[in-house]
Parts: sequence; C-alpha cells; structure tokens
Amino acid sequence: MSSKPFGYVYDERMLGHECKYDSTMAECPKRMKLIYERIQADKLFDGALKIDAREAEDAEIRLNHPQQLIDEIISLNTNDKCEEYCKDKEILWTCENTNEAARVAIGGCIELVKAAVEDKIHNGFAIVRPPGHHSYGKVAQGYCIFNNVAIAAKYAIEKLGVKKVAIVDFDYHAGNGTYQSVKDEPRIHFTSFHGHHYGAFWPFSREYDYATNDPTTLFVPLNGAMNSEGDYVSVFHHVLLPMLKQFEPELILISAGFDSGYYDIMMEFGQAVKAHGYGHMARLLNQICPGKTIAILEGGYHPYNYTECASMMVRGLLNLPLPKIKIPSRISGALLETMWNILNHHSKWYPKLEERLELMEIQQKNFGLPPFVFNQTLFLGAKMRMMYDDVKKHRLVRTREWFPEMNAEQIGICKEKIDDYIKKYDFATEHADPNEEQLISQCVWDEASRSDAFMQASPFASCLIQEFNDFVAGKRENMMICDRELYAEAVRNGVLDEHTPITTTKNNH
Repeated sequence: MSSKPFGYVYDERMLGHECKYDSTMAECPKRMKLIYERIQADKLFDGALKIDAREAEDAEIRLNHPQQLIDEIISLNTNDKCEEYCKDKEILWTCENTNEAARVAIGGCIELVKAAVEDKIHNGFAIVRPPGHHSYGKVAQGYCIFNNVAIAAKYAIEKLGVKKVAIVDFDYHAGNGTYQSVKDEPRIHFTSFHGHHYGAFWPFSREYDYATNDPTTLFVPLNGAMNSEGDYVSVFHHVLLPMLKQFEPELILISAGFDSGYYDIMMEFGQAVKAHGYGHMARLLNQICPGKTIAILEGGYHPYNYTECASMMVRGLLNLPLPKIKIPSRISGALLETMWNILNHHSKWYPKLEERLELMEIQQKNFGLPPFVFNQTLFLGAKMRMMYDDVKKHRLVRTREWFPEMNAEQIGICKEKIDDYIKKYDFATEHADPNEEQLISQCVWDEASRSDAFMQASPFASCLIQEFNDFVAGKRENMMICDRELYAEAVRNGVLDEHTPITTTKNNH
C-alpha cells in the first residue's frame, strides 16, 4: 500500500443531468450515485482523498472541442430546445443542466489528474457523468457531450508537462470520439476494446477494426459475444502490456465502462467480463504506471453489474486482494482470430510483438497446422451506416425510447448469473502472470478455433442484420435512432431513397 491516499471525484451537481422527456434512458443519474454508494459501503474510500470538482473553463474544453459546441450546449435552456437539438445526433439526449454537469465532469477529471501528477494521490477514480468517450470536435453523441478523458490527457500534456499519456478504454462501445480526438497526437497511446461484430455494431465503421494507421492506436474489435475476463487479460499480456512498456507512458487514463460486464443489459449477446476482471486489468495497468493510473467512468447500465465491477476495479487500483482469475488454456476463437491479426499488423512497430508472432508461427508448424491467413476481413455495416447518416442529415432522428427496458424476469436472470460467480470468489494477494509458454499455447489456430470463432460470432451478427432488414421491410417500429414512421414518410415524400436489406448472396432471379 502506498503512503499517499487514493483519490476520487464525486459531485452531486452531475446528478442534475437527467433526461426530462424520456424516463427509459439507461444513462441516468443513479449510475454514478449507486457506484459511489457501493464503494463507500465497501469502505474502499476510507482514508481516500476526495478531490473537489469544479466547472471546466471554456479554454479547457477548447483543448478538444470548438467554441461552437460549447455555445450550443450553453444554449440548451428548455426541454423543447434540448430534444430538438438531438434530432440530428446519434444516441444523444440533453437537459437544462447538461452544461453544468458536463463542465463539472471535465473539471473533476482535470483536478484528479493534476493531483496524481503532483504526487498528492496514488491512483484515483473519477465517478463522473455525462460520459465522454464518443464525443469529438463538434460532435456530441452516444450519451457524451464533451470528451472527459481526451481533455484530461491533453491537459496533462499541455499544462502539466507530462510527456506521454496512455488511454485504455474497455467500455463495450468503441471509444470512437477519443480516437478522433487523439489520433494525430503521438504523445498519446490509445487502446480500445469494443464490440465490432464485423461492423454490424455501432458505429458501423471499418475504421474501428484492428488495422490502425499508426503505432499509438490499438483496437481490439470484438466480433464474438461472451469473451471472458480471462480472454481480456490474456490480450493484455499478449499485446497491450508489451506495447505500453515500449511506449513508456507517465500517466495512464482508463476509460472505465462496465457494459462488457457479465450479464449487463445485453445479457448473452454482450461480453462476459466478471467484475474481478476489471480489478486485474487495473492492477496490470498500475504496474506500468504505479500511482499514476486514473479511472474515469464511462458506460455500464445494469446496476448489479456495474456496482460490483466498479468496486473490484477500485480494489485493483488500491492493490488490495482480488479474487483469483482463470487464464484460459485457449483464447476464445473470435478473439483469437482478432489477436492473430493484431499481432501481424502491429509487429512492424513493436519488436516484442514480432517475437511473439514468430513463436506462434513456429507452434503452428510444429503441430502440422497451416499458417494463419492474415487480413481476411468481413464488413457488414455499410448499409447501417448509410441509414444513420441519412436520418441525421434530414433531422429525422428518433429521440426517445431507443432501447427497451429490462423486465423483471430479465433482471432476475442477470442478478442470479452475477450472484453465481460472486459466490466463487477466491481472494488472493499474489497473482502469478502467465509465462511465455502458457501464452503461446493459448494461440493454436486450428479447426476447433475456427469453429469456435464462427459459433461465437454468428448469432449476434445475424441478429443485428435481421433487425436492420426487418426495419427496412417495415416489420420493426424502430432501430435505435431510426423511426419507421418518420422514415416511411420521408421515403413517400421523396426526401429519402428507400434503403435495401443486407443480403449475403446475389439474387439472380
């Protein structure tokens, strides 16, 4: 344990950010309130230092956003203006208190980072909202107004003299706004683990597949459902940790979204990261930047999941005992395919990755298996992206009830699943990292791996395609921001061309 206190930010002004015209919004005030209350109840803030938040100044926000966006958010002073503003935005709601809450979120993150850089705290957690990792430039979207983590990283570099910052985003949704914000900044290394599902998952873009354009961006696109905490931590050891050791950051910022947690609201179509996995990921990042690892809250929407995950992540940042983690003997197929592609792509920049790739290739040869075929990509999201762009362009965005609320039975199932693994916690103070032999043996690419990759990826990707096709065919009333009635009227009036379904074979008849 460090002699310096753990730092945290929590300010009730951020609870004022609440959608007044739709009570079904999953991003709501209780997310941060319940996390704060849970960590307090677990006594993890005992002896911690509460860092006072403040409203960020325009100049601080302009580190990442133009004054145009700042002025737009300031102008939202009635419910009608708030909802009208969102009619050409992707998955965004606002309220009269959004400006204040968003500024407090940024100011809190900056002050927490400042305390870490000035050695006043040892690690920290900013329990803030609205989240930020989808926002960039003048684009507010995905529940995000301003990009908290990008502004904090740029502030550290521009104002505090930090030479290099790493951002690690393990939210289920791509940190697309953070990427767009920092992609041209070589002093910031950005990693995003995110749902991709061959492009059939938001934001429906090839850009967030593994083939990034520079050595300081690592994307881990998840094409399959239910990857475990052991799968995630394995990717840390194979790829992320060697990258960060070479990059040598002086500060690590975690975009801490917990919606990849086991049985969050996407249930079996989501990911399967049990809560202690977040603790282990935080612990490993702290080993890269001891005392200079700051988590900033992003997503997570099922309270029973995200409160447990947040508590375990803080335990990892505090270097407290964590439940033992099971490192799988084989990485799940869809993620293993992605990791082979990542290693092939990034090895030209990272000698340690090149060494590991060579050992994996030797293993394939020794087992009499054919070599992995690199860069066989599939993209399914082009028509989805076109649909979203069309409804935004013509201000036809559905602003309410994007996602159905969970019913009592679903809530009960999630609670039961999470309770089952909590009962099996086996706490330990020491955690042996996998050795090189164990890591290489995880990566056999054979018929079983290919079959696993297909079986893991196809159900959810097929479901996403079917939802789109049903919407186009008039069998669904809405598809997130796309409203069937608004869409059909626009087609009838010649405002939009009718969209066509996603097909897998050509119809030659």
